Amino acid sequence: MAISQPVVRGASPVKGTNSRYCASNLVVRGVIRTVCLIAAVVFAAAVGSAQASTPLDPLSLFDEQPAYVLAEGALGELGVIVECDYATVPADSETEATITATLADADGAPVAGRRLALLLLEGDGRLIPEEPITDADGGASFIYRAGRLAITNRLELLDVNTGERLEFTLQTSLTAEVTVDLVSPSVYESRVASAMARPDVFDLTLTAFPEALPADEVSTSRLTAHLTYKDGSPAAGIPVDFQIASGSGSVTQEQELTDRDGYITAFYRVSNRIGTVVIEAVELTTGERASVEITVVEAGPAKLKLWLEDDAGGYFEERAVLPADGIASFVVVAQVLSLVDTPIAGATVHFKLADRLGFLEVLEEETDGNGCVHAIYTAGTFTGTERIIAYLVSE
Repeated sequence: MAISQPVVRGASPVKGTNSRYCASNLVVRGVIRTVCLIAAVVFAAAVGSAQASTPLDPLSLFDEQPAYVLAEGALGELGVIVECDYATVPADSETEATITATLADADGAPVAGRRLALLLLEGDGRLIPEEPITDADGGASFIYRAGRLAITNRLELLDVNTGERLEFTLQTSLTAEVTVDLVSPSVYESRVASAMARPDVFDLTLTAFPEALPADEVSTSRLTAHLTYKDGSPAAGIPVDFQIASGSGSVTQEQELTDRDGYITAFYRVSNRIGTVVIEAVELTTGERASVEITVVEAGPAKLKLWLEDDAGGYFEERAVLPADGIASFVVVAQVLSLVDTPIAGATVHFKLADRLGFLEVLEEETDGNGCVHAIYTAGTFTGTERIIAYLVSE
C-alpha cells in the first residue's frame, strides 16, 4: 500500500555489501524514499473525496491533525462527511483516533437527533461509540482503537433510523526511524580510533523479579544488571542505563554507575496494558546490551487462599483440631492474589460457617496491602466437623 511506504526511512543497510556500494546505495535510497512519499500523497489524492486531503508535509499522514476527510457521500436524502484526526492510524494497539460523522440536509443545515452506528466490517482494532446521536451541529463521534496489523480497515456508517449505509476505509500505518549524529571529521576519527582500541570487554546480564505482573498500574519488578569483565571480575563504576525496548510502563533508575560488585538496579512499574514488556540494560561506553521479558497479565482477583493460625504459630491450610470447650480459637486468614500471585488490596471477602458449630468474628472485610483479611473462629461446645468458607464475588 503506497501510504505505508515512508517506513523505509528506518530501513537497515543491506548486509554483505562493501562500504562504497552502501554509500552509493544511500543516494538511491534517498531517491526511493522521496518517490515513496510522493506516491503516498498521489495515492491519497487519487482516491478523491473519500480520502484525506493531501497534507503539506507527507509525513503528517502519520500524525494527529485537526481533521482529515475520510469519506463524503449520502445517507438516503442526507449528506454526510466522515472525518478523522488521523489520515492513517499507527498500528500500535494504543492509538485512539476520533472518527466524526456530520449530517446535513439538502440545504446544508445540520441534522440533529439521528442515531448512527459505526461498524468494523473488516480489519484490525475495535470501535468505541462516544456520541452516537448527532448533536446540534449534526455530528456524532466514535473512537477507533488501533490494532497491531497495518491493514486497511473497511468500515460502515449506519443511520439506525432509516437503515441507510455508507461504506468507507481507514488506513493504518507503521513507521520506523533512525537517527544520525553528524559530528566534525576530527571527532569522528577520534571515536573510530577509540572503538578500535577498546574491543568488547564486558559481559552483561539482566534479571527481573518478579518476571510476571498484573496490569494494575501499581505493581513493580526489580531489575538487576550485572556487569563483569571478560575474565569474570566485576566491572565497577561503569554507567548502565535501563530502558523499555518494547511495551508500556515506566522505569525508575536511581543508580547511574555499577557498584563495586558490578551490580546496578532499577524498578519497572507496570501499566494497564497486558502483554509482554521487554526491558534493556545498556552499558554506555561500549553499547553492550542485555534484555529481559516481563509478562503482564489481566489485573484482578484470581486466587483465594485460606488458612488457620494458632497462638503458638501453628499454620493449618486444610485441617486443624480444637477442643469443643467454647473458648479455644484460631485466627482465620484469607488472602486474595492475582494470576501471578501478587496480593490484591481492597477486595471484599466474606466468611461463612457451614455447620455453625462455633462463632466467627470478622475483623475486616477488605483485604490489606498483603491481600489478607482476618477473622477469629471460636469453638462451640458441640463436637463435630466445622467448615469455614471464605468467598468473594466479582464487583
